[in-house]
Amino acid sequence: MFDKERLLRISELDEAEVAQAADGRMNDFATSANLLIDNFPKLAENVKTALDGKNRGELSKQLTDVCSILQQIFAVKLANTCAGKLGNINDIQEDDLQAFVTGFLKTVSALSIDLQMAEYQETPELSAEPSTDSSRAAEVKNTILAVDDRHFFLTAIKTMLQDTGYKVTCINSGAAALNYLKNHKPDLFILDIEMPEMDGYELAGKIKASGHTSPIIFLTGNAKKDSVVRALKAGAADFIVKPVTKDQLLERIGKYIEPEIKEDEEE
Repeated sequence: MFDKERLLRISELDEAEVAQAADGRMNDFATSANLLIDNFPKLAENVKTALDGKNRGELSKQLTDVCSILQQIFAVKLANTCAGKLGNINDIQEDDLQAFVTGFLKTVSALSIDLQMAEYQETPELSAEPSTDSSRAAEVKNTILAVDDRHFFLTAIKTMLQDTGYKVTCINSGAAALNYLKNHKPDLFILDIEMPEMDGYELAGKIKASGHTSPIIFLTGNAKKDSVVRALKAGAADFIVKPVTKDQLLERIGKYIEPEIKEDEEE
């Protein structure tokens, strides 16, 4: 069953609707949410096929199906935004339509994963609560280990986190990451799932087995239930859906650790 408190923390859901939902409505919500979780990968594939084929009639039909489910799970603003685009879909420039659909599918994919976390994640989420202790600055946890086999992606993460107060170490294989962890204890892990030789699931398991308890955030482009549940069982605290943006990266990381706050040098 869905954890209502976690549902309230999903930004795409209408907080008031979730909070006021009676048990009966929550049962209806659960049915619709699982409909989205189970069918979204196929729906997304259908949307992309219609978009690539420039078949706007079919694209409108497929997006309408997605919007209908979104309305039923209290994702009202997201559904209304989509409906607004569908109202004048034939007048939208091709590039603008491509950009909208790509962004929309990514948002719904992230929502599907958040819903699965609210349903299947057993351990409570960690959070970085602001400390009132005067020694907080010395205790700030801000070190991150990012592991991905693609150099360009690690470079992108490092660039996005530059000058944000986080200290990032980038490593391009699971074996190298485990070697690094013999002498270091990062405060947070960012792991790609799809890597050769040792994928993110296996690496996460080895990280946990070696005694590290810091949160693990998985990078993924896959919202399929079996993939998400497998990641949760491997120790995932959260997910970031590709392609990654700086705002999304900072929002997810900020749930677990704080950046270092430097003193104002002009004072």
